[in-house]
Amino acid sequence: MRLPGPDGREWELLTTVAQRWEAQMLQGFLETNGVETWLLSYDASAAAYPGIGSQGQQILVPPEDLETARALLDSGLEPPRDTDADVDPTAKATTERLAAILMDLLAQPCVTGAEAPIADWLAARYHATGEEVRRVGNSLVVGAATGERPCVALVGHLDVVPPTDADREPRRDGDRIVGRGASDMKSGLAVAMDCFEEPDLRGAAYDLLLVAYAGEEGPHEGNELERVLAEVGEVAEADLALVLEPTDLAVQLGCLGTLHAEVTFRGKAAHSARPWFGDNALHKAGPFLTDLGRQPVEDVAVGGLVFREVLSATGAWTTNARNVVPDAFTVNVNYRFAPDKSIAEAEAHLDAFVGERADVVVTDRAPAAPPHADAPLVSAFVAAARAPVEAKQAWTDVARFAAVGVPALNYGPGLTAQAHQAGEHVPLGNLVAARHALATFLRAGPPGE
Repeated sequence: MRLPGPDGREWELLTTVAQRWEAQMLQGFLETNGVETWLLSYDASAAAYPGIGSQGQQILVPPEDLETARALLDSGLEPPRDTDADVDPTAKATTERLAAILMDLLAQPCVTGAEAPIADWLAARYHATGEEVRRVGNSLVVGAATGERPCVALVGHLDVVPPTDADREPRRDGDRIVGRGASDMKSGLAVAMDCFEEPDLRGAAYDLLLVAYAGEEGPHEGNELERVLAEVGEVAEADLALVLEPTDLAVQLGCLGTLHAEVTFRGKAAHSARPWFGDNALHKAGPFLTDLGRQPVEDVAVGGLVFREVLSATGAWTTNARNVVPDAFTVNVNYRFAPDKSIAEAEAHLDAFVGERADVVVTDRAPAAPPHADAPLVSAFVAAARAPVEAKQAWTDVARFAAVGVPALNYGPGLTAQAHQAGEHVPLGNLVAARHALATFLRAGPPGE
């Protein structure tokens, strides 16, 4: 089957697989062996969709490369030893180099709040090669912007959530690597480091900064990226920030804003044996919780992408003894809002939904980030990666970059379903595919040059 591609050329269907990460792993394998690819994802209605659909993930290649691509797939992602000579040795070297960096990263202690050892290790690695290293707390900025070329920041966080027995000891298991943080997000950091360390990419079209920061997995106020942006002007003045969080090799633009509010219903305390002397605050919350449960998901289009707004109850409590009718009942409500709203507008929306039924106190808030899909370097990366493009259905640190005027996107090799899971792992092919996308973008240079 042939299809007209976005570049005006004809493309031939090579294969269809079920899962995006598998398709992207095959895509990276083919491209590192010299075969150009185009990935299409479809849902049941055959509309373009960047997810797992009933028609799967379709990998297409130029017609003249079809036989070569078929031969490569027949050889497998890890070719038998007697066919090693037929596979580009550069591809194998890239895979092994990425695996080595990732294993080194996974070996460093770095649970949130205890990132000093990995920060020390990373600083020593780059001091040894003569790089300029600036440290902010346990966060590092490596490299410098000359001002003579556009500046791209390769961004990743150093910390991980506490390990489990299934991933405490990093190990290589066939074509994947297992370890705490393998997907979230040491694999992304390994790709960023490998690109940063390649002289050809450093001498190409962009000034590169490697930004490795602490505190992402912990409380909002402990995230050191805010300090890095405030104290290292080159990061806050970058032309693009590539944040290599796990995205299943999709390009994710923008992000939802978030606010948490304590919604408190008031009543009058009484003995639970004689409730008629009181006014049960918990019971008064019943209609509100019913309304909250029936609240529809709101699809909001911003910059050509659809963000899904949701209101959810995520906790509830009283402070009375169990034989007392509560005089107060508090529900924690989390509102995830689209980039078309400011924090003030989001708070006003929640206030209107609650109305006079309860008191509302906002306890935490973070702004949304616009997709910046039309920013020249964002468009250039999307074109180079040739990956599905999605709205980010969560809050991420791209919002911190957006707040200082830096276009940013999420793109990484990690599997979102593996983040924080016991036995966390990442396919090695994903690192190769992500590395290829970054290198293609960095070599191509800014649009029009």
